[in-house]
Amino acid sequence: MKRAVLALSLCPAAVAAQATQLDFRHQHGSGSLDMAFAGAEFTLSLAVPSFDIIGFERPADSDDDRALVAVAISDLSKPLELFVISEDAGCITTSANVILTNEGFGKKDEDEAGEADTTADEYHAEFQADYAIQCQDMNALGAIEFAFFNRFENVEELRVRVELSDKIHAFDVTPATPILDISAIQ
Repeated sequence: MKRAVLALSLCPAAVAAQATQLDFRHQHGSGSLDMAFAGAEFTLSLAVPSFDIIGFERPADSDDDRALVAVAISDLSKPLELFVISEDAGCITTSANVILTNEGFGKKDEDEAGEADTTADEYHAEFQADYAIQCQDMNALGAIEFAFFNRFENVEELRVRVELSDKIHAFDVTPATPILDISAIQ
């Protein structure tokens, strides 16, 4: 199976962080977000089907398609605008890596007559993003507001896994419940 990748990296080290991303079944309307807290920083690993972000999962074959991908990558490269935290925490993004993966593109099955056959069902594309956030005061972190849902309205839920103090907590965050209270699990 061929894999095409389009990437924007603000920090090459963020590429390695992608290996820790939560594995989930590709389901439109639903994505995953892993969060891990350590000392004065935390990391986020996001995976969302491209259909929910840009409205399609096929190759970007027109200028309009490529523009949609570029805008999505630009928006996804600003995690503190998508996952809003208290300014009192004094947090900054130290790295952001956003890629669009396409699996199945170019895969051709031959029918009995030996002709290549491809269908839209074979294609699965998703945006993956890894971020590192450093904060001056982790105690002031409090809650995270998911403005992500305002920007990407086709996403109906994010399955969030939080690793904090050697414990793992799981949450479903939705547009109806867009706030995750980190202080409640510390």
